[in-house]
Amino acid sequence: MLKKLLVSCLVVLTILPLVVSCSVANASEITLIPGATNTVVKIQVGKILSNPALQVAYSELAKANAAWPQNTNEALNQLLQKTGFDLSTISNLVLFADIESANQTQNTYIGIIASGIFNEAMLIDTIQQQTQQTLTTSDYKGLKIYSGEKDQFELAFLSQGQLVFGTPKAVRDVVDVSKGDQPALSGGVIDMLNRFGSALVVGASTAPQNLHSELSQQFFKQTTFSLKSFQDMDTLGFAIDQPSLSLSIRIDAHFLNVTSVQDSKDAITGLISLAKGASQGQNVKTALSNIQVSTTDSWLSIRDLINPSDLATLIGMIQTKK
Repeated sequence: MLKKLLVSCLVVLTILPLVVSCSVANASEITLIPGATNTVVKIQVGKILSNPALQVAYSELAKANAAWPQNTNEALNQLLQKTGFDLSTISNLVLFADIESANQTQNTYIGIIASGIFNEAMLIDTIQQQTQQTLTTSDYKGLKIYSGEKDQFELAFLSQGQLVFGTPKAVRDVVDVSKGDQPALSGGVIDMLNRFGSALVVGASTAPQNLHSELSQQFFKQTTFSLKSFQDMDTLGFAIDQPSLSLSIRIDAHFLNVTSVQDSKDAITGLISLAKGASQGQNVKTALSNIQVSTTDSWLSIRDLINPSDLATLIGMIQTKK
């Protein structure tokens, strides 16, 4: 389970920035997130898609993952074919969800708030063509709601340059927030996002209770190091930025008590040492040695500066040992 978790995290941290986006500077999307949300990802699409270094970074990572689109153009085209969305028209994007609903076929709660340049008629026509279904329309609090019965999604244009897309409850909650009929998200997730400032990609999530239960029953029992302290983690966040030719990756976690913070730091440094010992490549060993783990009060922070080829090698090494 540990190897699967590491692979999943690395894939998300690398491919997601090239698929969706949101701006830290433009807070309008954040102020529309409903209070039922426990997970948010913000990415600056315009900056990412126009950055040659990040395009090269994606290509390096894709070499180790044959199932991925092998360059950013292929990734964008694949998304367009599957959803009808052309990311080149989007400047900023916020993905929000209740991750505890992910396995509920009837009550999945997930949505995207996007800002950009949209031609409503053209976008709706493209979505209908690519999804091969006719969207029905209805009125909700003065806004036109487009609904896809086959895939159970809805879309609404909040303004000429902003839309919300997702499962029906999520979309209508955003409309409610925009009308002042329910409060926007506040608390730990928003505080975590604000910690990362203007990074290109920022994500935050509260730790759901069912995750704590699964970890205690499976994950903690299958590792050399004691990870029981992670049960006291209540908020987890990450940021990806590109201050140089390398990618800056940061993970922050907030704990309910200081003792668990120190225990978690000890466990992570132990796992890093174990990974270094198992690695055959000097570049990967160097990258792992550069990881900085620090604590401040109830906060744990993991930071690394890594070049794309080393990250691709690390992902490949983990996959071969699954």
